[in-house]
Amino acid sequence: MIILSNKPNVRGIKKVAEDVKYRTQLIGRDGRLFAGLIATRISGMALGFIFALLLVGVPALLKIIGVF
Repeated sequence: MIILSNKPNVRGIKKVAEDVKYRTQLIGRDGRLFAGLIATRISGMALGFIFALLLVGVPALLKIIGVF
C-alpha cells in the first residue's frame, strides 16, 4: 500500500524555484554582456587600431626619419 502525504513538498518547490531564478539570472547576464559588446565594438576596434598605430607606426616613422 502506498502512503500519500497531504503536506506539500516545500523543500523541493524552493529548490526548483532557486534553480529557475539562477538560470534566468544567467540568461539575463549573458544578454546584457552581448548587448554591451555589440554596442561598443566599432569604437573598440577604432581605439585598438589607433593604439596599434601609435605603438608600431611612430617608432617605425622615427626610424625612417633617422632620429634613432
